[in-house]
Formats: sequence, C-alpha cells, structure tokens
Amino acid sequence: MKKKSFLSRVFNGMLASMVGVLCVPTSASIEVSAADQCDQGTQDCLDWELWNQNYQGTSKMQLTGNGGFIAEWSGIENYLARTGKKWASNSPTWESVGDIRLSYDADYRPNGNSYLAVYGWTRNSLVEYYIIENFGTWRPPGGQGQVGTITVNGHIYDVYKAMRYNQPSIDGPATFPQYFSVRRDGDKSSKGTIDISEHFKQWEKLGLDMGSQLYEVSLVVEGYQSSGYAEVKQNYITLGGKPLNAKGGQHNDEDDPIPTDPPTQPDPDSNGYYFHSTFESSTDDWEARGSSSVAQTNKQAYAGQGSLYVTDRAETWNGAAIPLSTSTFIPGSTYSFSALAMQNSLASEPMKLTLQYTDSTGTEQYDTVAEADGVKGVWTKLENTKYTIPSGASNMILYVETTNELVNFFVDEAIGAVEGTSQNVKSRLGDVNADGKIDIADVVALNAYLLGRDSDITAESADITDDGDLDVFDLTALKVLVVNYVEPEEELPPPTAAPTTAPPTTTAPIIDQSKPMIAISFDDGAVGTAANSTSMRILNALNGFGFRSTFFYVGDWTNSSNQGEIVTAHKMGMEIANHTKSHPYLSRISANEIRYEYDSCADKLRSIIGAEPSKLLRLPYLDSNSTVQQTLYDAPLITCYLDTEDWNNASSDQIINKIKNGVQNGSLKNKIVLAHETYGTTATAMEYLCPYLKQQGWQIVTISEMYAAGGKQLTGGQIHTGF
Repeated sequence: MKKKSFLSRVFNGMLASMVGVLCVPTSASIEVSAADQCDQGTQDCLDWELWNQNYQGTSKMQLTGNGGFIAEWSGIENYLARTGKKWASNSPTWESVGDIRLSYDADYRPNGNSYLAVYGWTRNSLVEYYIIENFGTWRPPGGQGQVGTITVNGHIYDVYKAMRYNQPSIDGPATFPQYFSVRRDGDKSSKGTIDISEHFKQWEKLGLDMGSQLYEVSLVVEGYQSSGYAEVKQNYITLGGKPLNAKGGQHNDEDDPIPTDPPTQPDPDSNGYYFHSTFESSTDDWEARGSSSVAQTNKQAYAGQGSLYVTDRAETWNGAAIPLSTSTFIPGSTYSFSALAMQNSLASEPMKLTLQYTDSTGTEQYDTVAEADGVKGVWTKLENTKYTIPSGASNMILYVETTNELVNFFVDEAIGAVEGTSQNVKSRLGDVNADGKIDIADVVALNAYLLGRDSDITAESADITDDGDLDVFDLTALKVLVVNYVEPEEELPPPTAAPTTAPPTTTAPIIDQSKPMIAISFDDGAVGTAANSTSMRILNALNGFGFRSTFFYVGDWTNSSNQGEIVTAHKMGMEIANHTKSHPYLSRISANEIRYEYDSCADKLRSIIGAEPSKLLRLPYLDSNSTVQQTLYDAPLITCYLDTEDWNNASSDQIINKIKNGVQNGSLKNKIVLAHETYGTTATAMEYLCPYLKQQGWQIVTISEMYAAGGKQLTGGQIHTGF
C-alpha cells in the first residue's frame, strides 16, 4: 500500500472517536455513495467501519456477525473495511489489558494493491500500527525504514518505522510514527492467530515506543487503486485471555478494560489427551513455521489415512507448529508430548520436538522436548512423557523440526496429554536397544547378542533382513544404517553357507535367474577404507544385502593410501575393472597411447588384488571412436543405459527416483547404470536403494554376471549398455 493510502482517510478515524456507540445490531449491508463517507457503528460489541475515498468506484461491506464481514471493492482510489475494538475514553495501557490476540480466517482475493492486517492506534505517545499478514501485488510499506526482524508465533516479520509530519490522526493533525510488522512473501497467510501483545513487546525491544494507552485493535482489509474480494469468516479477539466478541459474552461498557479471570483448565479425554492430532481431513490447527508450508495429505500415514506434510523449508526450524494455551498447559506443570515424524530423503536425519516460549523476563526461549534419529521411510516417535513446562512461560508454540538438513517430512498422531501417557508405536527397524536412536550402540548390542552374551535387544527391530532369523546378515545390514560404524574388538565368525563382509575370492554370488537384474556400476575410485567414506558406505550397502557391482578404477588415482579399498572390494566379490591410467578422452589420443592407458591400469589393478582384473573398460567421459574400438579389440567397452548424473550435482532423491522409476516400469532390467563412488549423494542413494531393490525382488549384479546370466557375450571392441 502506498503511503497515501495509509493516511488519506485518518481524519475519518478521528470522527469515529467522537461517535457514541452501543452493542446493538446495525444494518447488514452498506453501499457507499457520498464523497469520503465513513459509515460506522457497532455489532456484537465490535466497532466497524467502511470508508471509500472520493466514493470512487464500487465498495461494499456486509456484516455477517461476531466480527465477520464480506468486503468487495473495484475501481476505487482507497478503500477499507474493518472491525475491532476502540476505547473512546479511559483507554487502558496495552500491558494492563493482558495478552491481546486476534484469531482470523479469511477468503482473501486481492487483485492489485491491497493488504489484510491488524490495525490500530496507541496514545501517549501517539502511534499508528499495522501487523500485515497478507498483501497483494505490493509489499507494504515499500521497503524503506526497516529497523529489524522478529519472530512471533513461529513466523518471521520484517519491522519498519515511518514518520508522518503534521498529518491527520485520531488526535487531530500531529507528527507521529507508523510501525509495521510485515510477513515475508513466502509466508503470507489468510488464517491464523496473531499474538498482538508479543508484537508490541518485540517492537519495544527494537526501540519503538508503543505509547501508554491503547486506542484500537481491529482487523482491516484495505485496497488502493485495485479491486478485490474478502470474506472474513472469523475475527475473534481476546483481551487478557477473555473473549471480546464470543456469543453471550458481550460487554456493555466499551470504555472499560475487560477484567481477567483465572483460566480454568479443561479436562482431558478418556485417553488422557488434551489434544490429539490425527490429520485425517485437516491440519488440526497446526500451522506452518517460518517459510515452510503445511498441508493435510493422504500420501503417507502412520495410522488412519492422513498425515501432515511439511515442505518448502528454508531453515531447519521451519517446520510444523501448534500453539499451546497456558490455560490447558499450565507453566510449571508436567505433561506428556508426543508426535510421529517420517522423512523420505536421507538415510538418517535427527528430528526434534521443541517448545518455543517467552519467559518471565520477556525473553524468547527454546527447549527441546524430545529428539530421535529419523531413519528414511520409518515413522519415528518423538516423545517425552514427563516434560515440565518452564514456570512463567507464555506464548508457547510446540513444533517439529529437523537438526541438520532441510528435508520434507510427515507428521502424524501428535498428542498433548497427562503426565505418563505414552503412544504404543511399532518398533523402529534398527533400533535394537530401543533407545530411540540407531547408532553404534545398536551394532554393539546385536553383535553381543549373536556372540551369546547377555544383551537386551528388541528382536523385531533387529531383524533387518526381515527373514525371521537373527544372524550375521542382520548385523551387516545394520552397519549399513550406521554410517560411522567402527568395528568392535571381537567380530562374529562368518557363516559357512553364504558370503559375508569378507568372502573368499572364489565364492561366487548366488544369482537367481528368475529375478530381474540391474548392473549399477561405479567409477573414479579409489577413495579409501575409512568407515564413513563414500566408497565404504557404497560397498557396505551392497554387501549388506548380498549384492555385487562392477567398480572401475583409475590407475593414477590409486595409491598406497587408498588401494586398500580395492582389496576390500575384491574380497567382497565386486568386479574390479579398468577406467584407464589417467582418465583421458580416448578419441583424442593415438592408438599407442590408448593401448598404454588400458594396459597400465590393468597392470596396476593386477598387482593390487593379486589376480586378473576384469577385461571391461569404462570409457572415460563415455568417449569413443573407431580407433578406440579397433585398438581395444580385446576389451568390452562399457558406457551405460542410464546415467545417474551424480557428477552433475544430482541429489540423492533424484538418483533414487531415476532408478526407482526404471525399476517400476521395468526399463532397467538387464541394463547398465553409471554412478560414481566419490559422491555422498550416491552413497546415500545406495543406502536406500539396496533394501528397496531387495524388497522389490530385484538383484544388483556385476556387469559380467548380468551378461552371463542372460546368455549374452561381452564382445571386445564393442560398446555395451546392457541388453
């Protein structure tokens, strides 16, 4: 809104202060037809006003009761419609009123320059203020005069100050400041609860004097040289915890501050729940926090059909939030809080249930209620059955967030309940010791159990391979979930019936020719043998689920510090193959140089593993010509059917989805996939894809195994992508 629109009709606000009002119904529909006519009155103990500058265009305001109204405008210069509370005399201090809140719900459809906001004035000192929740094509007040940024109810507002000199006001022509809290473009809202008192407090912390007397609090729809429609379905104001405009709660003396009564705590339901959010058909009063978006979805659910889906996160604290009433959740008392959360992006991401509140000194605080590691695709319980709300807390918001990454996530079955209430949740796969985390302690517990030691484990969580048995294969698969796994001092002996983490090189993997196969292959090693290296994460993921892949190594990129990886891969039964000595464009060098590149790398691999490496050559940059094919007549030349593009900054989700799509439509059956062992995104993708492909009945095999199982030949000098 341009500055003219903020002030050109203020004189009419001054007129409103001179008009005596009663809590009686008024005309339900008003049509403006006179220049700068200000129609006003009261309904349900709220003051209302319709104003249209120069009666230009068409403007309407239809009162719908209890603070609600319908606003329509077109062809106007400046238009406003608002309902709220005014103190004509004996104005209270805003602090003495207590918490001032406005809950609103509007179908707001501006076409051009407009805003939806809390609006009002204070006196001594004189201040005109706006809390702008939504706006049209122009973001008020124009970007000038920003004094800071605040967070209220989990939402970020930019705060601005503008000065008006000798301009109309509620006290006649005067010089006074205007204060603005403005939501950011990605976080505009037409529904929610505004903690007006908290805005006032935070403005004062920024050095903005709020004055000592409160004159007006209202919800306004304004348009400037625009058109639009807004149906305010809810405009519910509470002062000091007491409703101003609830039915049956009207007040006859509008000049008196509303007394505050001690809140009465509601009773929990038969389950001990004060709230139970199931998200079956709505967001259940949960709101977006920060720049995030929240929506009810039926894509995922822990129970029932629905859950809350959290997206568009710019910061880790951007999540899903629900305000907590101090009349229900009394500061200093102990309660149980719980929510289930699931993310589908990373192998693991820590998740938290956090309480934001204002302490007794007016300082915003954050307290962790519960936290747990969120394993990909697993509903994770965030629960604290004995959480004591800090004494003196106010403005409380309970929210779900992540710790490190900006993953989308789902929330289901959120409760606030009496102390000691716990949700019965299915065991988390991998949480062997049932401590809410999947970490090295679970590996140690399962290892001890399999060695016959006294170890308290949850069998359902320990059967990672889901075959009904607890064995070394479950231990190996568990290590895949624990990225920073370190070998315990005493390891289990390998079983004799199947390959383990270190099978003899002569042990052939068992291939079921009745099941579909895919050859996911990896270039550009070696990386090394550190437990959390990308190469070992990939190798452990493959080996943990009985899979094999072809690894193409570059001779010059292999040395004494990382060649142990090649030995390990060979012992696991991986196919060790050639990616040239120095990774050149083979089409740009001579035949002798091509031969040297191939033979030199083969010699080096042979010396490392003590056996003949595979004849296969992955063409660097997938580059070839007739000279390359003629020179390497004895080496099958490998490119790919599918390039994961991990080298081109593909995310783990993009890699996963590419392969999942090919699996689901069958196009990747007997095909070669290109990936690189050097990227964390690739390692994360493989940690997800290995159990997924196992579950789908697919097998990851080496290129040579896939061709042999299909009765196909890998011909030297020819390019192969699968069959």
